[in-house]
Amino acid sequence: MSENDSNINKIERGNSGLALKAGFWYVISTFLLKCIAFITIPVFSRLLSKSDYGEFANYANWQATLLIITGAELYNSLSRAYYDYKEDYNKYISSVTVLTFVITAVCYIGFLVARPWIFNIVKIPPRFVHILFFTLLCNACKTIFLTRERTLYRYKSVALISCVDTLFPTVISILLVWMSDDSSRLAMRIFGFYLPSSLIGLACAYILISKGRSFRIDHCKYALVLSIPLLVHYLTISLLTSTNTIITKNIGGAELSAEVSMATSVIHILTILFQALSGALTTWVMDNLDQNNMEKIRKECFYYLAGLVVFSSGVILLAPEFLRVLGGARYASSISLIPGLVLAAFIQTITTIFTIILTYDKNVLKTAVFTGIAAAASVAAKILLFPSYGIQCLPIVNIVVCSVLFVINYFLISNAGYKRAVNLWMYLGSVLFVLVLVLLSPFLYANRLIRYVISGIGISGVLTVLYLYKGKIRALLKK
Repeated sequence: MSENDSNINKIERGNSGLALKAGFWYVISTFLLKCIAFITIPVFSRLLSKSDYGEFANYANWQATLLIITGAELYNSLSRAYYDYKEDYNKYISSVTVLTFVITAVCYIGFLVARPWIFNIVKIPPRFVHILFFTLLCNACKTIFLTRERTLYRYKSVALISCVDTLFPTVISILLVWMSDDSSRLAMRIFGFYLPSSLIGLACAYILISKGRSFRIDHCKYALVLSIPLLVHYLTISLLTSTNTIITKNIGGAELSAEVSMATSVIHILTILFQALSGALTTWVMDNLDQNNMEKIRKECFYYLAGLVVFSSGVILLAPEFLRVLGGARYASSISLIPGLVLAAFIQTITTIFTIILTYDKNVLKTAVFTGIAAAASVAAKILLFPSYGIQCLPIVNIVVCSVLFVINYFLISNAGYKRAVNLWMYLGSVLFVLVLVLLSPFLYANRLIRYVISGIGISGVLTVLYLYKGKIRALLKK
């Protein structure tokens, strides 16, 4: 291990102040910079035709889904492997990176061999398949690099990579689409964003392999045993969202899928934040589990849940404004999908805490099996219900499935001996609060003044809390 890595072991891991400082900048860099891509949606929704917008949404959904398969969720093993491979951490990461190359190559060959029928499933134009797999490889390596840095509390490098990875591809794709004619704008949207981003991933791969210069079978076995169940788990979680667009496109067509995609885009700002918060929380939770500080996790997760509730409520209350800015009047019918999708994303995110605990315990096989069954049932339910109920069935199915997975994972961590790390009533209370807001959303959307008053009260409350703790926040920023 390098001298810098050795120094990491001397810090007080599990310290809430350290985790807050590192997590704060990780969330800021990840969330705000990805929001740059998010706020370009109004640009692309107007430059691209509705059909091209739906095609790109389908491509992006498959890219996100296949990344889980080709990357095999190997990066998720890094946080746990730190405690078992402290002296060989760089070598372990090098082995995992090389293994990513192997798995992606095998998937790419299999994809080409099965092209007569698989292309009819993914509905991606054949000319985009090659860049798809090149991007999958590079993004997997980039994710491994960022997970390594986050595990070592190196939030500055995470912020820098996130900045470069967001700004350059976004600017290039906007320029290329703007300068292109209508027939080539879809291609420019895909190549303009994903190629520059892939080059950054290649640089990350070079750094990881050159630092470790190792490929060991025992490292690969360790990673696969821990990651394969997580692959099933996260793949099925991804399917809950991605299948909304995919099923709509296959049954209802590209234009209807664009409406679902627009609602998903509004939710995207929430999921970006939730993923950043969960990523920042992972190392802190595992450090405290390693030190048997379960009461500390139980108490201090209150602030995490409170943050999730605030942001979920904000998206629900301001959904009409988000939708108006992102897509304009032609996507107004998407509003009815947003509250339900927010609730599903909220339940899914708080369940992530259970998954972190089970990952630390190396006990993720059962959650993977149950998640797989639930996801298969959700796909079947959407296909069966869509002809009768249309896109309105999509958020309802997601809510039901996410709720079932929440209950199952709670019992799994209880049986594994980690019940003391979770305050169940606090979790259920937060879900109930968001559920009430979802049920009230049709009334609130029809009565703009009441909605604005409630939003104003909520914003005032948040600002009051920030004012009361301004000293601590200022000190955090100075550090």
